[in-house]
Amino acid sequence: MRNILLLAATLLVSSAPRASGEQTFATEPDSAIAVGAEADEVPQRDVFDLLFKKDVEPEISATTRTGLSWAILPTFSYNPVYGVALGLMATGAGQRGSTRARYSSLSVSGNVSTTGQVQAQVRGDLFSVSGEYLMKGDFRYLDTERSTWGLGPLSEDQEEYPMDFTLYRAYATIYRVASGPVFVGLGYHYDEFNEIVDQRAEQGDITPFTTYSGGALVQTVASGVSINVLGDTRDNLVNTSQGYYLSMSFRNYLKNLGSDTNWQEMWVEMRVYPHVPKRSKNVLAFWLYTWFSFGPAPYLNLPSNGWDTYGRGGRGYLQGRIRGADQVYLETEYRWALTRDGLWGAVAFVNLISTTNPETQVFGKADVGAGVGLRIKFNKRANTNLTIDHGWGRDGSRGFFLGMSEAF
Repeated sequence: MRNILLLAATLLVSSAPRASGEQTFATEPDSAIAVGAEADEVPQRDVFDLLFKKDVEPEISATTRTGLSWAILPTFSYNPVYGVALGLMATGAGQRGSTRARYSSLSVSGNVSTTGQVQAQVRGDLFSVSGEYLMKGDFRYLDTERSTWGLGPLSEDQEEYPMDFTLYRAYATIYRVASGPVFVGLGYHYDEFNEIVDQRAEQGDITPFTTYSGGALVQTVASGVSINVLGDTRDNLVNTSQGYYLSMSFRNYLKNLGSDTNWQEMWVEMRVYPHVPKRSKNVLAFWLYTWFSFGPAPYLNLPSNGWDTYGRGGRGYLQGRIRGADQVYLETEYRWALTRDGLWGAVAFVNLISTTNPETQVFGKADVGAGVGLRIKFNKRANTNLTIDHGWGRDGSRGFFLGMSEAF
């Protein structure tokens, strides 16, 4: 086990900022919440205390004139869709302006998987110096092979249809503070799926993609604008212990902006993190989102599990396993410490995915997923964990998921 932990600690990345840059929109911590007072009396430990018997920072860091403290870290992850992925990430976080300013964060990352898939991403939440404005960005390049299984909830007659494609994504939203932690904003969203290869269609099969699209398309483009509302009081983006997250985005994709067709989508999301028992550090987290599309959305843009912003929904199922015009997702996860020093922890989770049938546009039977996971404290200052989860779904679906941030 020691050798395994040493290898993981050397390779894994903490996607969270350092302790000085934890929260993005968080309000001041509530000192009235006496959570885990007894545990605070025990010195906290992480992987590096265990392996090296001394305090070690697993990163190369520096502070720039922008007010952001930067760290460069190696990355390591595993997902049953793309296998093992290795890469690098540069993360910056800090308060731009006064010491009471909200925390900004920015990350630049890239990796290559053992299956030959390439991913690159720039993602950030940057506040103005005054704190009145927030810019959220999500820019991605993905060269990958992902399968689809048609539309609607899981059914026994569904088949796997492997597809190759590249994705170019550019999302940018500018928010202005409305009241306290609540922001309103306007955004632009661009998705281009290029070099699409429907492998079974090339072999002469009729596939869900060609049937829905009216042919074997090699490219689809979605280009549109959005109105957005956001509220966030979480204390830590990758391992939240208190606060809430609320988000609403209505997006209008227009041919006049370069989209293939005129269509719309609505995303509404809520996350809350109560403590159970109330005065413990144990968290019973809830995550709910609704994702609706209106009009002829491109097949690969339709709501699908694992295609949420951070790709964490639907543990127990392969990414893209459940796809439809509309989707509702609910997950709850219980997180608790196994040791008082915080080194070891565990989670148990269950999720429900409800998707519309393509023939009736009525929601079918919900697909259930569940699982358990182990947590090993990777960086006690940033409160980041090495996460090892095993999830199960219907019809024999299952998989291991390894990373450095909680699912939500």
